[in-house]
Amino acid sequence: MLVESLFHEYKVESNANDEIYLEMKVEDLLLAMRSSNNASAVVMRMTGRSADAFLTFTITTEDHLGNSRPITQNVPIVKIMTADGANNTAVFTEPMIPTPEVHIMLPQLERLRHIAASYKNLSDFIVISANLDGEMVFTTCDGSHQFNHTAGDAVTESITAKYGIAEKAHVETRFVNLHNPLLKLSEEEEHPHRERLRHRPKEFASVMIRVSDLQKVLQSHYIKPQNVICSVLHDHSVLFYVYLKDTNESTLTYFIPESAV
Repeated sequence: MLVESLFHEYKVESNANDEIYLEMKVEDLLLAMRSSNNASAVVMRMTGRSADAFLTFTITTEDHLGNSRPITQNVPIVKIMTADGANNTAVFTEPMIPTPEVHIMLPQLERLRHIAASYKNLSDFIVISANLDGEMVFTTCDGSHQFNHTAGDAVTESITAKYGIAEKAHVETRFVNLHNPLLKLSEEEEHPHRERLRHRPKEFASVMIRVSDLQKVLQSHYIKPQNVICSVLHDHSVLFYVYLKDTNESTLTYFIPESAV
């Protein structure tokens, strides 16, 4: 990510090409980030040396009267590494997934956040369905049902329930006239997206995930993204590509596998 995507002002000085490599516990950093959600200003600086080093966050909040109140939080630094040490540190392995067939632009994130919050009060699971005709459907699900989708038709519930448990409430939210981004493909490349667009544009691809996982993705509205593309892999997973504003080089990617009950 570009530095400008994260900081308004910054200054880094070190003997290693003005770069500093730090190892921290995610939960410690997350605690400071959550405290910064409603802040009017956040200043982060590195303090201490080696064994007692910290990332110190000065978080300024304002009450309804406009009075400012600073809060300081220290995030312990587990290790200060060299460039070679950082490059040789084991990182996570990206999951192997099939090629997505359906790509669609999400509606306004703020609107989706309210929908997801309402769904959370009704169910722990949600079925996300989309096609290449600009349609996207969110459906509540109790996690025990399978859903079938027919071309050009509304989302319909199959009669097969894994545990024979009926939903107490069934809520469906449908979006139409959304944008399906075109993939840059060579004429010789036989891509699943192209085959589906040519023969089955109205056919839905669907995946069931937890509402709480969707809510985590929608938190990206805080960074005011330029757009968010959703890629649905039927009965497998869903990916969200969050493109940051004012840059073509910074993208956040969320991968959510289908939930298993």
